[in-house]
Amino acid sequence: MDIFTALQSAIYYISTYLLYPVIVALLLCVALILIDTGSFLYELYSRTTGRWEREFMGETISGRFIHLFTTRLNGLDQGDKHLDVRLERLLNEMEYLISRRLERSRLISRIGPMLGLMGTLIPMGPALIGLSHGDIETLADNLIIAFGTTVVGLLVGGVSYAIAMVRTRWYDREMDEMEFVCEMIGGDRDEVHEKGQE
Repeated sequence: MDIFTALQSAIYYISTYLLYPVIVALLLCVALILIDTGSFLYELYSRTTGRWEREFMGETISGRFIHLFTTRLNGLDQGDKHLDVRLERLLNEMEYLISRRLERSRLISRIGPMLGLMGTLIPMGPALIGLSHGDIETLADNLIIAFGTTVVGLLVGGVSYAIAMVRTRWYDREMDEMEFVCEMIGGDRDEVHEKGQE
C-alpha cells in the first residue's frame, strides 16, 4: 500500500466516522431551535400584550431588556456624583446581555447548514461504493440520510436566522430607548446642577 492509498483510506474512514456525531449535533440543534422558538413566541406574546411596558417622563417604553434596565436603574442613587459612569456601565451590561441572547440563534443559523452539508457529503462515499458494487439498498439508505440531513440543516438554519433577525430589530430599538432614558436622566442632572449654581 503506497502513501497516497493510505491517506485516501484515512480520509475516508475519518469522514465516515464523523457521520454519527454530525447527526447527533443536528438533532441537538433541532432541540435548541425548538426551545428558542418557544422562547421567541413567548417574547412576541409579551410584547404584543404590553407586559413589559414602562412609563418614563411621559413616554411609554417597552421591551424585555427595558424591563430589566428600569429595574436596575431604580436601584441606582440618583444623587450619586458618578451616576453618569454608572449609567454607561449599565448600558454596557445591557448590550452584553443582548449579545449573549442573540449569539445562540446566530451560531445555529451558521452551524445548522454546515452540519447539513456535512451530513449530505459523508454518506455519498458509501453510496457510491454501493452503486459500484450494484448494492442498490446501501445506495438508497445513504441517499436518504444525505437528503434528510440537508433538509434538517437548512430548516434549522432558516428558523434560527429568522429569529435572530427579528430579535436584533427588537433589541436595537430597546438599546435606543435605554440610551434615551440615560440622556434624559443626564439632562435632568445638568439642569439641577446649573440651578444650584445660580
